[in-house]
Amino acid sequence: MVKLDFPRYINALNANPPGNPEVWKALVNQTDHFAYDTSLNDKGGPFGASLWLYNTQTDDYVCVGTADTFQDSNAVLSKGRASAHAEAENLSADKKESVINFLTKTNDKNWVLVQVSSGESCPSCRSKQVLFANELIEKGLIKEQDGFFVIFKATYGQTFTDAGFNDAPYDQTLRAINKLGILKEPSKGLTSLDDAVTNDLVLNTERTSGNLILTPVQNLNTPETPAIVKDLFDCYGSTPFAVITEPNGNLITQSADTRSITQSIDEPEKTAIVSALYKAAAHNKAQNKDQPWNLQGAKLYTNITDIGPLAYTESLWYNLSEINLLPDYSSEAINEQAQELSGTTNTDLFLQVTAEYNVTGSPLTVIFNGNEEQASIAHLLWRAKTAREALERQQSTLMKSIGTEKITYIDGSSDVLKNIINHDERDSHYNGKTADPTPE
Repeated sequence: MVKLDFPRYINALNANPPGNPEVWKALVNQTDHFAYDTSLNDKGGPFGASLWLYNTQTDDYVCVGTADTFQDSNAVLSKGRASAHAEAENLSADKKESVINFLTKTNDKNWVLVQVSSGESCPSCRSKQVLFANELIEKGLIKEQDGFFVIFKATYGQTFTDAGFNDAPYDQTLRAINKLGILKEPSKGLTSLDDAVTNDLVLNTERTSGNLILTPVQNLNTPETPAIVKDLFDCYGSTPFAVITEPNGNLITQSADTRSITQSIDEPEKTAIVSALYKAAAHNKAQNKDQPWNLQGAKLYTNITDIGPLAYTESLWYNLSEINLLPDYSSEAINEQAQELSGTTNTDLFLQVTAEYNVTGSPLTVIFNGNEEQASIAHLLWRAKTAREALERQQSTLMKSIGTEKITYIDGSSDVLKNIINHDERDSHYNGKTADPTPE
């Protein structure tokens, strides 16, 4: 039996940040403060992130951004993507390109990259961090070890307790993949994950209790493939491709890998599976659905049999019922084209993403720089806003039952009760009673 009974962040307690620890502490707190402001003004969720370059020899700090744009916030609601988290927004194409251009021009191997975040990164954000770290390493721009730091303030547990966001079940799936070792056995892979978890008493209990969330992956032979899906794959030949259908078989969206061989930076979001998921969310958002990323048990089909970490971790957010691999339409060439980072197999990248923090071979150095006993201010605000919205809904329900009951004030004036309840402006400038100038 596989036990996952200690939180991931434990392995991030003893790593040291580059340079002055107080600088990073201040910047971590600033992401929390920024997230508070964006949440207060309804511009994003209660998370923030910033990106920095630090020179270990000269002690220089370079912000990847401008004075007005050096921080990024959660954009889940504005984009309609469940994985549009602060860290992902912070690793946008333009910021990644800025980092590569800067490091290429300076030609100084003493620079390290540091992403500061108000919360512990979810698996899809970690995939993006791992992919960018590997890209920088392959270009010879940072060191293989201690070249890319991730410093965060609030753990999964704190975020869930204080703000109601629970990323841990998604991460538990990756930890299970790592502990089970299925990616290290070519004959198994992700197609064995569902059975492996089901057959493990501890992991299956985690799954049934909602503490471990996975999307089953299975091989599907041509005779079992729906006709509408088969026709699409017949058209696309040797191109990495993905199709998403409703549970009843109706087509939602389709996408091929749209990356260019001449691109200056790696853009794994343009791979077939990820772009298909994004298109499906965009389709739902255009229809004004409350949770555009919730595909309500949709099915995904792909000719990519070596699925990458970003594709799988993104899929966890979209409520798919299954991912179907089509070996009859796949090939080594397709899997090579579908590499989320050209020149590195998706399995090798996946192993890095599933690994515990700060193990040998990981391109990330992850540091917990918060306080286990202290809540983030943005999370407390979010909890209060959520509670207020619930209270407003309760009051609205009560008003329907109360009807037109009248009340009378002590001065003889009167009003309808529902006019004074949920009235935001009434008494909003209240400044307390005048103090007695001559107290006894």
